[in-house]
Amino acid sequence: MIKGFTAQPFDGLNTLPVYVSNTKTYFLTGKVPGGYEIILAKLTTGESMSAGNPLTHALFESFTDHGIRAKAARTRVSGRDREFVAVKNAMMETGVQFHPALPNSCETILYALGDWFQVQNPEITEVAVVSQSCH
Repeated sequence: MIKGFTAQPFDGLNTLPVYVSNTKTYFLTGKVPGGYEIILAKLTTGESMSAGNPLTHALFESFTDHGIRAKAARTRVSGRDREFVAVKNAMMETGVQFHPALPNSCETILYALGDWFQVQNPEITEVAVVSQSCH
């Protein structure tokens, strides 16, 4: 699913608006030698309404394969498969490149990114996705 990733420099964080509800945050983590765990990505999704139409918001915060903060991007999308499209668009704005793929869950997308990181950096021995919901 993930073709590549070129980390872009961190240029600030544009958080989700306060009116976004049903937020869920996902962390992609990697284990490295010495028992350390690094953050490889952070994704926050949520919902809102605009003129009676549901919107999905996505905030993707990228990191390098050494856990150094990189670019963050925020998007919002309406319509079909809106969560997948919002997440994919936000990730692409940070430098993630995708192979053509059918819509998938946030966890699946992040695990695919984790697999890509492991190929690029064999010191990453394991990846995990941890999520937290806030209503």
